[in-house]
Parts: sequence; C-alpha cells; structure tokens
Amino acid sequence: MSSGGGDGDGAGAGASSGRAGATLLAEVIRADRVTALRHTVTAAAGAAGLADVALEDFVLAVHELVTNVVRHGGGSGRLRLRRDGDLLTCEIGDDGPGLGDVRVALPAPHEVGHRGLWLAQQLTDGLEIRADGRGTTAWVSARLPTPAADRR
Repeated sequence: MSSGGGDGDGAGAGASSGRAGATLLAEVIRADRVTALRHTVTAAAGAAGLADVALEDFVLAVHELVTNVVRHGGGSGRLRLRRDGDLLTCEIGDDGPGLGDVRVALPAPHEVGHRGLWLAQQLTDGLEIRADGRGTTAWVSARLPTPAADRR
C-alpha cells in the first residue's frame, strides 16, 4: 500500500477510501472519453458546491489521475464521485500492474513528466493511493464550502 499526504507519507488530510455518502457520478474511464469525462466531473462537482479555483483545482487533480489510468493503468478504469457531508471524494481505479512503492514527490526539474500524483496532492485536500497486484486506486478529496446560512 502506498499513500500520499502533505509530505509524501501517510494518508492525505480528508482523503477517505470509505464508501459512505451519496454517489454523484459513476463512470468508466477510457482513452476516447477523457475530455468528456473531465466535463462530466466539472458539472457534477460544481453541482455539489465546488466553485471557482477550488473546482478548477479538483477537476485538474481528477484529470491527472484519469490520464494516469489511461497511460499507466491498463488503459481503462473506473471513476466514482461521492459526497459525504461537506467532503467531496473522487475514487479513480484501474486493473493495471499497480504502482509498487510510490512516493508522492516533485521530480527533479530535468525529469520529463511524473508530476501527476504530486499535482493531485497539491490541488486537493487529500490524496490516498492503494496499489496491489490487481491494480491501483486513488482517492482525492475537497471540502465543500459551508453555505452562508450555516455559518451563523
């Protein structure tokens, strides 16, 4: 099992592999649907309450994980967007060979690529990664803003 958190070790703040809450979106990941899936995630996360920069950051993080599935995870996988209270979590899984032991860190400046996991970690409130011989699953999460009426 490998996880990414604020310093590259441990579970990210807010990331959860739990299955509580309501499923907002469940989609199949395929190379020919990456752009359409990005638009679908944007609409669903926006409808859940993410907006502006928080929405853009979350969608970019999800997009990085989706493209990793296509490039490194066997070409296809699954995406599930869930809401549990004020936490929005997107689970992205594949049936590829797995990551092995991965450390989420910014690669050297001269290294091409290999920034997707780091970006996903930086752009969300949490990133968790679990890999085994049957594939890899990653979760990213974002806290939804509290409605003005609830902040009294």
